[in-house]
Amino acid sequence: MNEETFEVLNAVYLRKIATADVVGECTGRDADAVRAVLSEQSAAGNVEDLGGQFVLSEDGIRSVLEGYEERYASLREDDTVEDWYQRFETLNAQFLQTISAWQTSGEDEGVLDKLLKLINRQIRALNTISPSIARYARYEERFTQSLELVEAGKNDFVCGMTVDSLHNIWFEFHEDILTLLGRPRLDAEADH
Repeated sequence: MNEETFEVLNAVYLRKIATADVVGECTGRDADAVRAVLSEQSAAGNVEDLGGQFVLSEDGIRSVLEGYEERYASLREDDTVEDWYQRFETLNAQFLQTISAWQTSGEDEGVLDKLLKLINRQIRALNTISPSIARYARYEERFTQSLELVEAGKNDFVCGMTVDSLHNIWFEFHEDILTLLGRPRLDAEADH
């Protein structure tokens, strides 16, 4: 599977269900190119088109997981990546606590400031790992774009479900790093 196909299928895998435009936003790829890949992968049986919303078939999920194995098997044994991941999980615990506080606080500015500081820490952390995992630079870009929108007063980009919110990006990234390392989410949650 070429890199473009992997990135498109992976975006659907991480989102669970997505339009071509959302996949383009997640990957940074042109929407027309994304549509072409989705059409090709639909014909191959890896993607199902539910009226413009795409989901992976069982074969598609298997292909994405094989794509992770092919691309990242050596990183799964790399102590540097494991150390980076452990630091991320500490930050993840803080993020989960803070996003929960934001959702129950009535949009408290103090909680928002703490959340934005965590996002900035994640952007800096991604900058240190993206030389090893080039596509992680796209997460940096997405976090930065959404962070700027939040700072401009668009609070839907904190945890809105229908936009590329900080919350959505964070959860996609968490699923991504777990899959890259070959760890099921339930195992990672049991560790923390």
